Amino acid sequence: MKLLIVDPNLSRTSPSMKGIVAALPALKAQGWEIEVWCWHADEEVKVDRIEKLPQVGKVHTLDSYAFSFWVRLRAWWKFRVQRHARPDVVYSVAWYLPSCEVCHVHFSPFDWERRQRTLGMRSMRDVFERVTNLGSLWLAKRFLHSTTAKRVLCVSEAVAGDVRKVNPKLNVQVLPNSYDAKRFHPALRGLHREALRNQLGISTQDHVFVFVSAGHYRRKGFFLAVDAVAKLRERGGQGASARLLVLGGSAQRLQALKQQLQSRHPDWDAFVTFTGMVPDVEKYLSSADGFLFPSYSEAFALVEVEAAACGLPLFLTPHHGSEMILEDGVNGRRVEFDAVRIADVLEEYVTGAWQPERGVHLKHALDGAAYAERFAAELALALPDGSRARLSSPNLRGALHAGSKEETASPHL
Repeated sequence: MKLLIVDPNLSRTSPSMKGIVAALPALKAQGWEIEVWCWHADEEVKVDRIEKLPQVGKVHTLDSYAFSFWVRLRAWWKFRVQRHARPDVVYSVAWYLPSCEVCHVHFSPFDWERRQRTLGMRSMRDVFERVTNLGSLWLAKRFLHSTTAKRVLCVSEAVAGDVRKVNPKLNVQVLPNSYDAKRFHPALRGLHREALRNQLGISTQDHVFVFVSAGHYRRKGFFLAVDAVAKLRERGGQGASARLLVLGGSAQRLQALKQQLQSRHPDWDAFVTFTGMVPDVEKYLSSADGFLFPSYSEAFALVEVEAAACGLPLFLTPHHGSEMILEDGVNGRRVEFDAVRIADVLEEYVTGAWQPERGVHLKHALDGAAYAERFAAELALALPDGSRARLSSPNLRGALHAGSKEETASPHL
């Protein structure tokens, strides 16, 4: 059986591809012959064929449009003009190739548009983001009304709801994000917490909330997080030792953030620590006391799963995907889009008035092995019935049975 994977970056560093790359060995073992159309692929990725599509220049905001153009042109030339046989399953991350059997949706431009209208536009960056997202909205609507996908996979129930509103006829299923259980686990806190704090110049007595982002800081609520921690410190008491640890971001982008913070909080460097990009994010998560992520718009942020897997309580706004990981009052708290009220909740935590339940609670998140089984089942369910037997294995048969029961009962989780 032949599988074509379409995404610009077949890499473990790509949030949309991390779980798929980890599942490749299992897919190969089940008998899939795998071809990839991409721009970049990790050297250690082992598939049958990798076809690198043209990439002219590098304008990040236009990448999705450029890659979509080259993918569609390549598909037209190969399958229509040259009349090569199509693969049994074409898997495309949205919104690249509408003529696919399985489509995977990792972000909702519909939700971000709603949030942008609420936030308003206060800078040229905001205007640019709004225009860019309007283009993504147009592309998404065209894709969802023209796609041949037999199965549309969404990373969260909230994203699935947005997709169903655009085209109720689509067979929409939810495949939650996965995490690497070998990298992210509670034991890390005992191994790295003290050493990392010493390295960062943070006292063991400080209450540290960690925020993670490589970009899109306004959308992810960075300034809201800073404002909340600042207000908590102003109240004195145990809140006075609150700090914000910020992981990720390029040197240039972080320098711009620091300049913005200077006008909002002149003393920001007394309680905000930037690390920039780090390869071992799990160690830095282990040095924190809680994960603060007041984002305005997500799909299902992988870092929320990773933080929860490390045993950190989550402090999340009600953004898309938070419903997949947060159990309010159990493994964290739902917070509002208001710095004062976020500070109220954080104060309850640092004073001990509220504490999370013991243990790790991941709700709908999957580990890598469970994700590989579910993903393989989704691919197999896109095949004609007679072809599925050629991929059968005990694990796959069980996943197929579960997937079929879930689809018959309800399209929701």
